[in-house]
Amino acid sequence: MRKIYSIILISSLAILGSGCAADGMQRLSIQEALADKSSNANLDPNIRLSFGDEHHSGKEWTAIRRTNGVNKSTKEACNRAFLSAVIALQDRAKKEGKSSVVDIYSYHKKKKFSSPTQFECEDGSMMSAVTLRGKVQ
Repeated sequence: MRKIYSIILISSLAILGSGCAADGMQRLSIQEALADKSSNANLDPNIRLSFGDEHHSGKEWTAIRRTNGVNKSTKEACNRAFLSAVIALQDRAKKEGKSSVVDIYSYHKKKKFSSPTQFECEDGSMMSAVTLRGKVQ
């Protein structure tokens, strides 16, 4: 009987441990995230966005956003975190009296990933996170 309890306990811990571990980095489409009707209602059409390296000058700002990944697909959770980060950069542009955010790229653990078509999302079963950096102009 004691052996059965030990097996159940070890199996439960293994399942819980695997459920909490991060699944890793995902690369997803910027255009699909921006077109996601369920989350993009707060995007400001008056603040221009430009992704990838264009080498503009200006002060660089960082937006880190996380979202609960429970009962969401990876794409849904990552898109929501991405859009929240974009909105935060747009809010910074408004606060600074600027009309665009340029040179936007993903930044995870001090590693830059710059693409005009994709962003990176750290996806886990419990939480998804996106870190974006961009320059307001």
